Amino acid sequence: MAAPIAIAMTVVSGLISYRAAQQNAAAQDMAADAAEAQGQYNAQINVNNAVDAVAQENFKASAAEANKFRDLEANQRKRVALSKKLDADLATKEISMASTYGTFEDTFMTYDMDASNQLANFDFDASESSYQFNLQAGEAGRKRNLAWSQGLAQRELTLTSAANQATQFRNQASNTRLSGLGQLAGSVASAASTYSEAYP
Repeated sequence: MAAPIAIAMTVVSGLISYRAAQQNAAAQDMAADAAEAQGQYNAQINVNNAVDAVAQENFKASAAEANKFRDLEANQRKRVALSKKLDADLATKEISMASTYGTFEDTFMTYDMDASNQLANFDFDASESSYQFNLQAGEAGRKRNLAWSQGLAQRELTLTSAANQATQFRNQASNTRLSGLGQLAGSVASAASTYSEAYP
């Protein structure tokens, strides 16, 4: 009488182990799907962050360009004013030198050269300011390209990591299913052995 109970319990134990293994495998499959979905979500965040960083660098480049043109316009107005002032000063000196200095041309040339030097210095300072704005715009462009490249690389890394994690979960699910089948087969074999010993 003990043999039929032992056989039944062995088979039931094997079925329970098999069923539990199938449920664990299904949970691991769902975990694999969740890992992939989370990877897709995180990858999209990586792309969104890259797009945001690119937009910020584009704004910086645009601001530098706008500042450069605003500065150029202001410098142009200042240069015109300086040029008019220097011309007026030269005209005044020309009138006053006519009666006071003996070598008019040499003195006037010196004043004219000084005026030209002042304009040249002004132009140099203005071009240096423009150059700085160009550097800022160039740096923003470099950072924009770097942000985009890094964002895409991070996206690929995130997707690859999620795919690897999903593969691990699927491998675990496969091993769990195989283990459940092995436990069921072992239970059936044990029940058969018990049966053959009880009923020779």
